[in-house]
Amino acid sequence: MRNILGYGLALPVLTEPEPSTSRRERLKQIIQHANTHCPYYKDKYTTFLEGEKDFTDEEFCYAFSHLPIIDRYQLDANNTEFRSDELDEKDELFNNDLSPSFWTLLKHALFKKSFTTSISLSGTSSCRWLDRHDSQIYAGSVLHALSRNGWKRGQNFVAFMPESSYFTHKLVQRNNVLYHLFGLTIQPFKDITKDSVTQLLTTLKNTKATALITLPHALLRIAQIMDEENIAPYAPLQYIKVSGSFFLDCNKTFIQTMFPNSDIQCSYGATECGIVAHQSSLNSFDYDVFDKYVYLEQGPDNSILVTTYHQKAFPLIRYKIEDMGRVINYNDGTQKIKSLEGNNSDHLTGTDGYMYFPSFFNIFINELNKALNDPIIDFTLSYDDGSGNNDKTNLHLKFVLTDHTKKDKIRKTALEILKPIFANYKRITISFQPFIEHDFTTKYKVIQHNDAPPQRLSKYKEFEQIQPKPTPEQNTEETETKTVDKAGQKKAF
Repeated sequence: MRNILGYGLALPVLTEPEPSTSRRERLKQIIQHANTHCPYYKDKYTTFLEGEKDFTDEEFCYAFSHLPIIDRYQLDANNTEFRSDELDEKDELFNNDLSPSFWTLLKHALFKKSFTTSISLSGTSSCRWLDRHDSQIYAGSVLHALSRNGWKRGQNFVAFMPESSYFTHKLVQRNNVLYHLFGLTIQPFKDITKDSVTQLLTTLKNTKATALITLPHALLRIAQIMDEENIAPYAPLQYIKVSGSFFLDCNKTFIQTMFPNSDIQCSYGATECGIVAHQSSLNSFDYDVFDKYVYLEQGPDNSILVTTYHQKAFPLIRYKIEDMGRVINYNDGTQKIKSLEGNNSDHLTGTDGYMYFPSFFNIFINELNKALNDPIIDFTLSYDDGSGNNDKTNLHLKFVLTDHTKKDKIRKTALEILKPIFANYKRITISFQPFIEHDFTTKYKVIQHNDAPPQRLSKYKEFEQIQPKPTPEQNTEETETKTVDKAGQKKAF
C-alpha cells in the first residue's frame, strides 16, 4: 500500500471544495450553522438572517460588513464557546496526549469518522478544535497551496518543522502511516545543524520527494549550512513551499543556489483557519485568495478579516488577523491580497511620521545588492523606541554577507540612506554576523521591537509549553555606532 490518498482511492483530503452556491449563500450557510450550533454565536445573527431575505446582493454584503468582528483576545477569553456542539459526541483522537495506534487512527479517520482533536493558538489557553471534516478542509488548504507550486497527487513530499510546534511532535510518531497513506514524511528538528541538514537531504533522496514544506528562515539556514560545509546543491527537488514570515528577495536568491531546480513559492494563512492564499505568479508579495475556502475583507487598523466557509467544528466569522495587506475584490468573485507585509505591528515610524514595513527594507537590500554585486543574503533589525523603561531610541541593523570585503561600502551606503529617514532615532548601529540567531519555535520578524516578547508558534494544547531560550550573546564580527544626522534629507534609492 503506497500513497493511497495520492491516487484518490481513499479520503478526499486533496479535493478542493467545489462551491455549488454563490458567495452570499455560502456566507449565509455558515452564519446559520454558527447561530444554531456554536455557543458564542448562538442567536447573535437571528435578526440578520431574518432580514437578509429581502436584501439585494449588494445590501447583503453591506449588512455582513457590519456584523461583529472577533479577534484572538476574544478566542482566549471565550475559547470553549467557539466550539460547535456537533463535537460533543466525538472522541478525542489524541486523548491524554497519547498518539493513537495505527488501528485507532484508521478506525477514526477512515471508518468511524467521528474524531476530534485540538491545536493551541497564540494565547496561553486558547485552542482550535478540528473534527474529521474540518481536518480534511484544513489539510486540503495546505495541499492546495502545494499544488499551486506544481506538486501533483501521488508525488511524495517532506515537511521540515520544529519538533515542538504545530503537529510535528505527534505526527512524526506515525511517519510510516503518513508515508504510505499520503506520501508525507515529517522531518522534525530541534536545531538546524550540519547533521539535521544532512538528515533532511537524505530523507528527500530516500523518499524521492518532489516537494518540501518548511519555514522561510529554516530554509535559508539549511542553504547557509550547505554552503559552509561544501555540501553539493540538491538538484532533484522540484517544489518548495514556505510560509510563516516575510521572505526577503535576498533570502530566496541565495537559497536558489543550493536548490537550483526548485520552484520556491510562499503561501499565507493562520493556525486558526489553515492556508487562505498563495502567491500570484512569481510575485511573493501578492497573493491569490483561496475563495472556495474563505472570504476575506479589509479590516480596521491594517488588518485582514477572514470568514471560513466550510469549517463547522470551530467556525470563524469575520475573524481579525493582524496582518498588513490590501484585499482586492473582482467582479467574478475572486479575491487577491496585494502587498502583503506580515504582522501589522512590524514597522518603524520615520521622521516624517510614515510607517515603514518590511517591504521598504526589502527594496533597500535589493538596491544595495544591485550596486555591490549581491553580497547580502540576510538582514534584520531591532529597535528601542523609548516605550520601555528607558528613554533610548536606538536602531540596530544586522547583515549576513557572502563577501566580507563589502562591509565598509555597505555600512557607508546604509547610513547615508537611513539616517535622514530615521533621524528620530538617536543612534544607528550596524553589525555583520555569520547568521541571524533565531529560535524556530517563535515567529521570525524582519523588524523586531526589543521589548516585545517572542510570538510563539502553535502547539498541541496538551504539549508542555517550552520556555524560550535565553538570548545568546550576539556573535558579532564588527559593530559600529553612528550618531544620526537630524539635519539630513530623505534620499531616494
